[in-house]
Amino acid sequence: MKITDQNIDNIKIIHAADQGVIVDFSSFDADDAILFSRLLAQRLRDQGITGMVDAIPGMNNLLICYDSIITSHDAITEQALGHAMGLDADDQRASRLWRLPVCYGGEFGPDLDDVAAQKDLQPEDVITRHTANELTVAIMGFLPGLAYMKGVDQSLYLPRRSSPRQHVPALSLGIAMDQTVIYPLASPGGWNLIGRVPFQPFDAHRDDPVLFRAGDRVQFYAVDQTEFQQFEDDLANGSVVLTPQQSNEAG
Repeated sequence: MKITDQNIDNIKIIHAADQGVIVDFSSFDADDAILFSRLLAQRLRDQGITGMVDAIPGMNNLLICYDSIITSHDAITEQALGHAMGLDADDQRASRLWRLPVCYGGEFGPDLDDVAAQKDLQPEDVITRHTANELTVAIMGFLPGLAYMKGVDQSLYLPRRSSPRQHVPALSLGIAMDQTVIYPLASPGGWNLIGRVPFQPFDAHRDDPVLFRAGDRVQFYAVDQTEFQQFEDDLANGSVVLTPQQSNEAG
């Protein structure tokens, strides 16, 4: 999908207080909207708009913050739409692919049995369906290194828990709606916890502290507790280094 004269009117422009403009791509296909938001943010950062302070991509929109002393809502809108022309979602579909382990159930995944019961499945079916799909990192947020990964099998669609937990252990993997998250730090949270990962999505001591970035693809595979511990130990002693299995990025 490419933005052209024929479909640019599908972009909605929304006021965001007195120093913000939201460029809304929600009228496009959901996957294209995610990509358009990210592509426009990158284009604006690279090429710039007079008076722009920041460009923050969301799930299907982009918030442009600007200095109202320097520019105006109308000027930002005109330039943003000009930069949006020609954006091509297909340019960004190739990306890094991560294959990463998860230990499902037990103390690591206290909600696995409940998820299975709600969906009339066996716990093993939930694991099989969760590992079957290749997920896409839509946006980053909430905590440092937390990625919202879309593409969970529709048969596992559930809302967040009605009663959020006050404490979710770091590295817990949760599902809700069509998404998966990994909690990089211990925090409150309301996602359905089905497993835990043996690696850090955020590590301030790494050259690149944040493991994921928007556009990455992720596929999980199941490990038992012995394999989980071995992977954790191998990371700690340096015999395993987290790298994407595949990267189709230019440059």
